[in-house]
Amino acid sequence: MLVSLERRRVVDRRMLGERRSTIERRGRGHGRASTESPAEHLRNALQLLKHPGLEEELGKEARADFSAALERVQRALRLLERK
Repeated sequence: MLVSLERRRVVDRRMLGERRSTIERRGRGHGRASTESPAEHLRNALQLLKHPGLEEELGKEARADFSAALERVQRALRLLERK
């Protein structure tokens, strides 16, 4: 099977020396990699969990567990920020 040179030029649009990474070849390229640090992820999670009324919907035991979990996340954030 013969392929014309015209057709080959259309497929290869990269500049001289430019190569695709393995991630791009697998279709997971641009915009999917997270650039947030673990501390930033924890800060964002805490903001969501401190939503007004969220704790009020829980029973007494669940509220205590929820508060304990929030404290642990805050402690983890402080440890990450020290490093």
